[in-house]
Amino acid sequence: MSCPYRVAAIFSSQPMTRDLTFSAGGRSAPARLFYTNDGVRMLSVTVVDFSNGPEADEQLVESAALPLRQKGQILFQFRAEYDPGIPGRQLNIMQPDGHQLRASVYMAQHRLYITEAISPPGDFAALQFEQSVSLINEQGTDLDKNVGQPSRQYKCRR
Repeated sequence: MSCPYRVAAIFSSQPMTRDLTFSAGGRSAPARLFYTNDGVRMLSVTVVDFSNGPEADEQLVESAALPLRQKGQILFQFRAEYDPGIPGRQLNIMQPDGHQLRASVYMAQHRLYITEAISPPGDFAALQFEQSVSLINEQGTDLDKNVGQPSRQYKCRR
């Protein structure tokens, strides 16, 4: 979990981080990459900070999804909101080397989130990672509002 970057996920081991500049759709912004790569699977979340940009931008989400689509044969892809007002894409791609790429792109609260899980098909750790990613606010509350259920809460210090 990273409260400053407003994301939580179950990685198969302690993730490493790297700062970078992300570019898509003619825009660039600072980003932090959280990742693990154990030789069997690569799991990553890239959080791009568009503090001085749009809260959510459908075109930016689409631009960020384009390079993912080019990584192999698309098994399925969906426009999928994380929650109403939080645009996103979900992709499942078979790469030429036989590995499966499960990816998503979402944008909320001036942050673009790109997740990638690359592994042999059926890998449980990759599936768990993909399903565990949560977009959170600065208080640690998951932005996914499950109707009739309390929102997940992560411990973020103020």
